[in-house]
Amino acid sequence: MNRLLRVTGALCVAVGLAACGVQDDEGGGERYLPAEEGVRSLTLPFDEYTLSPFEMRTLDYAQDLLVRDCMRQHGMDWRVLPAPKEEGTDPPHRGRYGVIESEVAERYGYGAPPGSADEALVEEVREDRLTLLATEHRVAYGSESAAGCLQEAGRDIMAGVPDMDHDRLNSFIQTGFETSRSAPEVVDAFAAWSACMADRGFDYPTPSEAPTDARWSDGEGDPSMEETEVAAVDVACKEDVSVVEIWRDAEAVAQERLIEEHPEDFALFAQVRQIRLETARTAIERFGA
Repeated sequence: MNRLLRVTGALCVAVGLAACGVQDDEGGGERYLPAEEGVRSLTLPFDEYTLSPFEMRTLDYAQDLLVRDCMRQHGMDWRVLPAPKEEGTDPPHRGRYGVIESEVAERYGYGAPPGSADEALVEEVREDRLTLLATEHRVAYGSESAAGCLQEAGRDIMAGVPDMDHDRLNSFIQTGFETSRSAPEVVDAFAAWSACMADRGFDYPTPSEAPTDARWSDGEGDPSMEETEVAAVDVACKEDVSVVEIWRDAEAVAQERLIEEHPEDFALFAQVRQIRLETARTAIERFGA
């Protein structure tokens, strides 16, 4: 399994998604660990303005149904991405505050846990499209002289959606996160976490340093026993001194302040999210199954 380090604070904020995941290259999802309830219950004010992994999968599925309808009009088939299942999709904030699940730490250390079988199937369908016949590929992907079904479906799924600056939304997400890291209560929580780690024989000033330890930075293979031990203690110390709760509350305050300071921006973000999801649901109702 390719082991991408899940570094505290390294956010995947593209299109408002503030969490990262990684697919398992082996096992077809058999090694997937569903997120713990405490992780699934993590919420932030920006959730009303951004798309969760499940919602993004829903948009992809809806667009794929439109592609299939277009392909059928040309007498061709199209293997649609599997319908998304919320239980098979990571919640939005699973890796936001570093590793915070004991079983993940014990199995994968600081590596992101493998994707679910559902996510593995998504990758399988996408890889299958690499083998399309030339005629099918031209109809699906278009040519220099004509748009393909994918382009047409993309236009349809975005019809009526106002233009917005995704980079601006991402900058707000990053600002809120960085502001929370410097909040006095978070700095104190980090110090308490560091003292807890030191009591167990591990020297790290903040939770950001443990995942980036050079001893487990090659990104390949299974984690060492030393890495999983440190990660497990990391999780335990976060629980002992309530790092996640304190950090989440500080970030929520920072996000709420940004929403109050930029009401027009966030009104647009909410509108775009709502229209996109409504359009997707309409497409699924019409073309699904």
